[in-house]
Amino acid sequence: MENALVYPRYRWLILVSTCLVFISYAIDMIVYAPIFTEVAKDLRIDMGVAIQLSMAFAIALALGMILGGPLVDRYGITVVFTLGLLCASLPATLMPWIGHSYGAVFTARLVQGAVGMVFGAIGPILALWFPQKEQGLAGGLILCCLSIGPAVGVVASPALYATLGSWQYTVALLSLPGWLALFLALGVTRRPPSPEVVAAVMQKLQSSGNTGVTYRAVFRYPMTWVGTGIVFFNSWGIYGLYNLIPPYLAAPAPMGVGLGPAKAGTLTLLCIIVGIPAFIVGGLFFDKVAKGKSKPALFIGFIMSGLFSYLFLIPSVYGNMALLIFCLVLAGWGVSFMGPSLSAFIAINYPPNLVGSMIGWWFGFGTVGGALGTFLAGVATAQTGSFYWAIAPIALASVVGILLTFMLQPAHRLARESAAVPEV
Repeated sequence: MENALVYPRYRWLILVSTCLVFISYAIDMIVYAPIFTEVAKDLRIDMGVAIQLSMAFAIALALGMILGGPLVDRYGITVVFTLGLLCASLPATLMPWIGHSYGAVFTARLVQGAVGMVFGAIGPILALWFPQKEQGLAGGLILCCLSIGPAVGVVASPALYATLGSWQYTVALLSLPGWLALFLALGVTRRPPSPEVVAAVMQKLQSSGNTGVTYRAVFRYPMTWVGTGIVFFNSWGIYGLYNLIPPYLAAPAPMGVGLGPAKAGTLTLLCIIVGIPAFIVGGLFFDKVAKGKSKPALFIGFIMSGLFSYLFLIPSVYGNMALLIFCLVLAGWGVSFMGPSLSAFIAINYPPNLVGSMIGWWFGFGTVGGALGTFLAGVATAQTGSFYWAIAPIALASVVGILLTFMLQPAHRLARESAAVPEV
């Protein structure tokens, strides 16, 4: 009974609300990718310039994540969810009125990217609402929404465009999940965590000597910089696959594979939707197989994403539908599988009062990798007239990620064995 009171069942409602927030955020991220050709035609820009709309979202997303961590530590998850969802949903809702010039759309994507501040809530939710033995699973369920959202978006975006005949109204209509997530968050997330959990966390901090650890101090730990680098190259793969696969498969040869929007959307959906079980299995793998160790999942993820993202660029592979699907699915699995191990590593190895800030920093600065990869992909596509040099660097990013994984070690003073928090 006492343990049940420490971690109340209400935590699952908090998790549901958080998942809806991340689904809506991921829909906003992907909505342009399946209809880039139509956006480019309407705005009278070339494909390489259109791709930079994804770069704008990604760079603002990174900044939002970095700022969102300290915000959530200071003001709580409800404030951060509200601000982030308003940034994402309001510009999308207004797109039929503002979406007729490239400059206005680019600015709107910058504002929408600020939704990244919601990422900082993952750490406090895991640390204060879930026992350690459930943190991998809970983190996996939250992160799998980063695949559910794109899966919805990559199907709904071209379908709505075909019906409405306007990409601006398509974007506006797909902002509705964000408004639903906002109303649910306002009704659910204002409840504070159990006082027993907060007391146990503070006791853990005091017994481990980490009550005096400051935000500035954690940047002296090598794990902060190594971990940020790992997320940097993981994000390069995630944003590269999600934003570049649809136009790569749809664009006519020699720029792309030449499958057309409909078939490209179906195949991209397979690459994205596999992330749903990959995140969940990755969380269970961290909890049950790796026994709280992060490195095994990181090695597996980087090897799969690097190898198979390169293979589907080979003519003999993309010319064979079965092989193409096989490589797309395994590349998508790889970039998602490592996510729960990264978030759990942060929740376990940093003081709980700084977990939100560190989630924001790792994934925020790391998302610069996604922005950089998307920017370079747009430049490469514009200069070469091909997606090859836009996607091939994902394999190189995975190699660097593997090398950094060898270097990832928890800071000695923040080792998780320092104290035990009561669990269910």
